[in-house]
Amino acid sequence: MSPMITLRLIPPFLTLSVWIGGAMLVAAQEAPTVYSTANEYVRLTLRADGCWGQLTDLRTGHDYCARVAPPVAAHVRVGDRDCPAVAAERDGQRLVLRFAETDARATLTVTTHPHHFVFEVCATEGDGIESLTLLDLPTTLTGVPEDPLSVCALALNLQTRVPELPRPVARPTAMCYHRFGMVGARVALVVCPSEQLRTVLQEVVRKSVELPFSTIGGPWAQDYAVNRGSYLFDFGDLNEQTVDDWIKLARQLGIGQIDFHGGRSFRFGDCRPNPDIFPQGVASLKAVVDRLHAAGIKAGLHTYAFFLAKDTPWVTPVPDPRLGKDAAYTLAEPLTAEATLVPVREGLDGRSLNTGFFERNSLTLQIDDELIVYAGLSTEPPYAFTQCQRGALGTTPAAHAPGATVHHLKQCFFLFTPDPDSTLLAEVAQKTADVYNACGFDMMYLDALDGEGILGGNEYGWHYGSRFVFELFRRLDRHPVMEMSTFHHHL
Repeated sequence: MSPMITLRLIPPFLTLSVWIGGAMLVAAQEAPTVYSTANEYVRLTLRADGCWGQLTDLRTGHDYCARVAPPVAAHVRVGDRDCPAVAAERDGQRLVLRFAETDARATLTVTTHPHHFVFEVCATEGDGIESLTLLDLPTTLTGVPEDPLSVCALALNLQTRVPELPRPVARPTAMCYHRFGMVGARVALVVCPSEQLRTVLQEVVRKSVELPFSTIGGPWAQDYAVNRGSYLFDFGDLNEQTVDDWIKLARQLGIGQIDFHGGRSFRFGDCRPNPDIFPQGVASLKAVVDRLHAAGIKAGLHTYAFFLAKDTPWVTPVPDPRLGKDAAYTLAEPLTAEATLVPVREGLDGRSLNTGFFERNSLTLQIDDELIVYAGLSTEPPYAFTQCQRGALGTTPAAHAPGATVHHLKQCFFLFTPDPDSTLLAEVAQKTADVYNACGFDMMYLDALDGEGILGGNEYGWHYGSRFVFELFRRLDRHPVMEMSTFHHHL
């Protein structure tokens, strides 16, 4: 018997049915292409089943799109479910993606540039979407400089998270979150000859309107010897009287920079110079920096990023309502100005009395304009903070009515924090930039930035730490050499 062959189009697959001796064999082909674009280096296509079709090097014709598993282009997170894209269609210049096990939809635009592509979220639909992976491109590349092509994702704003540093990777991905707004999230997909990667990244960064950047950092950093220098730490002994001794020491050691460490030289948070060391404030500090510059030595400002000393004006004598808080309780009874016990309606399970340099915990409460430091807890009803010092940190003891909110302040490194979603984060950046600019510093060390998780939780620390850095960079008069105690994509 001759075989009977039947072709059927069952979206998104084209099936080939072959009857042989009464048995039917079915082979499924790839879904049709719904989107295709090309720039100077590569062709990129997307299929109707929501999977990538090809990532083809136009010089060689080699396709680097991985085939080991379905190369799904995007995902959404709904509750505890990860829902992959299962369908894609083109709507004019937009791509509409649908996802498995949900009614969620995402609409993206893809803009083709000579050396990269830009993906932007235009709209999302559906209930309960917590996050969207707007780019996920599995490749057969290995993510090493020896690959003929380098591929990487570069987040173009703070709505977009890319887990990897901007470098060659095998699988570029980018996510956005409901918390920060998904519409407007943008990522550049760079695919280029490996030897041109830094040049292309420089091009992308320069074109972005939302990325502050330094022309001696990021993809430019390797071009400047200043980034490979050494420095001495000053912990408060460098002043107008001792600066010549420091210059002599630096020359003897062949070191070209001195780093002014905060805490004693200046105050963390507002960077106010210590009046015991710099009697004329910023003018005295600038005089020392000028002497270093005259000797050919660079000066570094070593801060604790966004953290706030407890004697800054944001804390005392009237605490700023924008201080960072990690819990709120309700005052259960009237509180006199002399009381040493603060009764609250809510339970205190999980509240700790442990503090330490790396402990993310304070023993400080804020009620209206008063700070209260406690030394004990009543974790059984009636719940209360006990052994309280009233009017702590220079604030004024006061009576408070029942029902008042009892805030618990955040703390790490024995320092307070701003509320990350308030304007205080930008104010701290402005104060830091003011001192950097006025004194003519050359370098900045954002120490304690590894504590960024205290701002919005470890899951979102990347966003808030980067937000502070972005706010700072926008205010600097000159591009600094940068050092940070943590390092991730946006940094």
